[in-house]
Amino acid sequence: MYGVSTPYVADVAETLRRLDASVHAYVVNVADGTPPPGLDPIVHADDLSADAFDLGFVFPMVTPAYRQRAEHEVRERGGHNFPVIVDPTSIVASSAALDDGAQVNAGVVIGANTRLGHQSLVNRSASVGHDVELLPYATLGPACVLCGAVRVEHGAFVGAGAVLNPGVTIGANAVVGAGSVVVHDVAPNTVVAGSPAKVIREHVAGYNRSAVTWT
Repeated sequence: MYGVSTPYVADVAETLRRLDASVHAYVVNVADGTPPPGLDPIVHADDLSADAFDLGFVFPMVTPAYRQRAEHEVRERGGHNFPVIVDPTSIVASSAALDDGAQVNAGVVIGANTRLGHQSLVNRSASVGHDVELLPYATLGPACVLCGAVRVEHGAFVGAGAVLNPGVTIGANAVVGAGSVVVHDVAPNTVVAGSPAKVIREHVAGYNRSAVTWT
């Protein structure tokens, strides 16, 4: 696991334990990083051996742009393997497609014909309906409900307990506040909140003031 100076690493570690996956190292990638207790072995990114970059890398970070930056760091060092991680307590439809690096936390339900894009993240107990599309680095908080045919674009963040009505699109790097009910499309780089959700701020970079970029 790469980028472990975050409390969310504990949830990802639990999923890997349930999968009987072996963790080669818990990697700190920032100079002032302090990982939570109980992780072993802890290694700084600069001390990883060259052959470690042939292993699979998982990024236990909720902020979309942080996952993207960590992935870029690993790729620059020669890493290329980003496994899909699905907690065994979750239910994923057989017709769903999960791209490399996608993460599904505990107790999630993924509906038919849904696609989870590269390095997308679905947090615990979320319900993701049929024909939903999460683009790369999109992130769903705990207990979200996405009705059918919702689209969440690059780097967008949907807060805990939010409800997205059928067919809505959440624009790239947009942020949906916790507990919101979204009945209309949300423009890119916009923060919405409330029931029904209304625009709170425009022209934001993204969640945690950090933007995902893509070509």
